[in-house]
Amino acid sequence: MAILKAPVFSFEARGQLAKSLVFMGWKGLKTVRQHVDPSNPQSPAQTTQRNIFSNAVEAWRSFIRNTVTQTAWNTLALVLPGALSGFNAYMRAAIALTTTNPSANMMTGVTSPSPGLLEMTFVKLSDGTPGGEGGSFFLFAGTEANSLQSIDDNSLGGPVLQFSVPQFVGESIFYEVRKDGQSRTGIFRFTVT
Repeated sequence: MAILKAPVFSFEARGQLAKSLVFMGWKGLKTVRQHVDPSNPQSPAQTTQRNIFSNAVEAWRSFIRNTVTQTAWNTLALVLPGALSGFNAYMRAAIALTTTNPSANMMTGVTSPSPGLLEMTFVKLSDGTPGGEGGSFFLFAGTEANSLQSIDDNSLGGPVLQFSVPQFVGESIFYEVRKDGQSRTGIFRFTVT
């Protein structure tokens, strides 16, 4: 990529020239490169990946994104390496999950319906229907978001996942639920009654 000074007899040039050159700014520099027609083979694998991506975005917009879950994914993003937003952290997890498990579930809400009980509601990422994914879900907890310890595991009973946490009643604790090594909840702070 060439760096320019006064391109095309002016101080700045942007856009393409005769489908042969493209003038643009890049990291504060004036540059020019060869015009390239983008490739879009629409292979079955590429189409599948695009569908996974668009379904994950639609899930965020439709039923994952609320105050509790948005804050949880923002908190997870803060403890992950790199500069990620909560949406980026969610997308990373959602794409990894649905690539290998099309019926993966994510949390949409959390309550404490009775003393010492933490209850989370899950939905399928693919369509927002009530969750029910099989297997063990692991609860991590701690007083700081970046130092959570595994404290329990349980299976989804329909769309609801429950953990008994009497040791944390009345305390504001960070929680995260993982399955298959991926966060299903982000990291949320919650006080169990």
